[in-house]
Amino acid sequence: MIYICSRINKHLIHNMFEEINNYKIIVRDLQDKGMHYIPNVISVHPLESLFLATEWLVTESLKDYKETHDRIEERRKLKGACQENIDEYDSLAIRLGSRTQSYVNQICLMEDILVFEYKRMIRLVNALLKKSKRLKEEDFRTLRKKMKSIRTFRNKVVAHTAYTFPQTDKKSGKILDNPETVVRSIINLFPQSGYITMGNNYYSGFSPYRSELPVISIFNWETEIKPVLFDWRNLFIDQLVSIFKLLPLENTKFRIEAANPSLFRNKLNI
Repeated sequence: MIYICSRINKHLIHNMFEEINNYKIIVRDLQDKGMHYIPNVISVHPLESLFLATEWLVTESLKDYKETHDRIEERRKLKGACQENIDEYDSLAIRLGSRTQSYVNQICLMEDILVFEYKRMIRLVNALLKKSKRLKEEDFRTLRKKMKSIRTFRNKVVAHTAYTFPQTDKKSGKILDNPETVVRSIINLFPQSGYITMGNNYYSGFSPYRSELPVISIFNWETEIKPVLFDWRNLFIDQLVSIFKLLPLENTKFRIEAANPSLFRNKLNI
């Protein structure tokens, strides 16, 4: 049995991103009487649902992995090496691969929404701040770097393989993905039989090229990905709190105020 060095919580975490709504801010357009929410009212619930769906995927994968290996071990004790166990390993690899592809896509969807909402917040708030006090985008770039391996795997394997749609130079048409990356992108859609990782299947040990594919495992959720999402949540809340301390902000075009000022003050104990 392959040891999984990741611990999965017994209970799903709720209100991961819903907490941000407690610090929601309204930007009022004084010219057309319109209102913009930070974050947007339509974004937090999908974020929360994506997070819970990913928690479920990981939990089900671990459950499936354990139950399958328990069956394999029991059969091995009764029959020794047998074709049934080989077939079961192959079947598990397909199930893990399918879930891992969904896992990668869902993580990238969450990051896309978070980046979009953060940039939108910066743009709306900076319209009312003096140049010296404006918010900067650099705050979230460190978090994006931590997700780089997942993003690379999504772009070269899960969204479309580099084998069928390699990255090319727009002007010259030259293929930018090296041959090892191109070939491995299609043979790493699923783990090797009996393994839990994708991205490390070799095509040729004699290739002069180095694959750009990172090694991905759905069982690294707790240790690698979830902490980054917690940091995203905290970054949003910290930034909204810093904005709240400047409110109200107003010019001839916009006015920014807290959507729930009393709730804001209770959270900040002021």
